[in-house]
Amino acid sequence: MWIHLLKTWLVEIPILWLFLHHNDRLTSIVGLGVLINVSTWTFLVYYYYQFGGNIYFLELLVTLVEGLWIRSLWKINWSKSFLIGLVANAVSFGLGWWGII
Repeated sequence: MWIHLLKTWLVEIPILWLFLHHNDRLTSIVGLGVLINVSTWTFLVYYYYQFGGNIYFLELLVTLVEGLWIRSLWKINWSKSFLIGLVANAVSFGLGWWGII
């Protein structure tokens, strides 16, 4: 199961870097990206496997939480932070859904 978290990191951390490399160093982006994904991934997996539920709703909730994390960790505006969260989660979810990763 943890392999899915590693795959998430491989997709979402480069997307974070694409949006945030002007704001911070690579090591900070990678470290904070790992922290963000661990916190939201464990929530997602726990609720999905314990209670079932709508994966689209859970992904949307994770996107919002990651947007809040991004906004609180980097000095960027709200719309950009939620855009980053949306793009990262949409790409990650889409690649996983289609079986590419």
